[in-house]
Amino acid sequence: NPVDYGAKLNDPTFRRNAIIINDLINTMPPSGGVIELPAGEMWIYDKIIINRSYVTIRGVNAGTRSHVDAEEPPGPDQPALDHPGGGSKLVLGDGCTIGIISEKRDGAPRVSSIQLENFLIQGRGTDKGQIAVNIEQDNDAVRIIGVSTIAVGMGLRLVGADACTVRGCWISEVHDGLHSLGSSQQLLVANNYFGAQPGGRSVYLENPEWANIVGNNIYPDGHVCLEAKGAQNCTFTGNNIQSYYTGAVIINGDGNLFSGKVQARRFKEGLTYIWKQDPIGRDGLYGLIHVDGNDNHITASTINSDQPENDTRILIMGGNGNWVTDTKIYGRSSNRKVVVNGLCVDTRIVHSASSLDVDKADSNTTIVW
Repeated sequence: NPVDYGAKLNDPTFRRNAIIINDLINTMPPSGGVIELPAGEMWIYDKIIINRSYVTIRGVNAGTRSHVDAEEPPGPDQPALDHPGGGSKLVLGDGCTIGIISEKRDGAPRVSSIQLENFLIQGRGTDKGQIAVNIEQDNDAVRIIGVSTIAVGMGLRLVGADACTVRGCWISEVHDGLHSLGSSQQLLVANNYFGAQPGGRSVYLENPEWANIVGNNIYPDGHVCLEAKGAQNCTFTGNNIQSYYTGAVIINGDGNLFSGKVQARRFKEGLTYIWKQDPIGRDGLYGLIHVDGNDNHITASTINSDQPENDTRILIMGGNGNWVTDTKIYGRSSNRKVVVNGLCVDTRIVHSASSLDVDKADSNTTIVW
């Protein structure tokens, strides 16, 4: 418990909390150890640095509560909600750019079995460029479980993450949610809540292989809800995705499986509902779901779209052997439920859209309705 070594709770004027925690981490035995964060706000003005393996930082709970909740009147049993969340909370003070980091060190050994569990990290605002967690040293078996981030520029940044688990987290009211960069293998992202802001991406994966992105709820504000670039043999199943924009789901790569719920929603502005202008300038032909690569399969999915009539629901942009099967596409009427680029080969649309709903240009496409 860092408090036993001089750290202080609920005192934004105390500036040594991160220094004390780093000293505890650096003096752990080779087998590692556990930092226990008690309930309360622990303000930090420097990075917590984990440049070794087998380190756990654990709170009593993340105490997640939306930053936009209205304050409730104080009373004997319900004090005023001056701050969101907390159980155990790390608060990033002014000038603290990163909450927890494993630093990139050329030639250094991979770090393994870092675990962050059951606490909240709060920044100073989504426009301040702060990162809650940045694991940039090559790593194995990092586990981030039950962690919440709020009011930061980026929630989780993972580089070269192999056999990494992100589970049961609330990464919302941030500019960007989870970014997995470099190449990763066997990444598991399960049962989380993600919500980026306009211009941000809720979940972005770069060169993942054998990733499983399962059972997540992704909120609508980010301009991309789920993007996988250079993905190989990944599975995206059981996710509930809501978006105000085209390009909610982007899958680039080969041999990937997508099965889930995607809802394109209109935004309430005053007394009317409008289709929002895309924050990065994509037009309606880009596709609510955009696929580019070979042997990708969209199946057993439900696409409920409130896009304008002529906007594309699913775009097969390029590649061979891509399939859309047993997928229900409904909502506003459209004759562009599936669009297939003319250069695509052996595309199959099965029990998903009729020939009247498919624009296949001159591509080699089979339609079974």
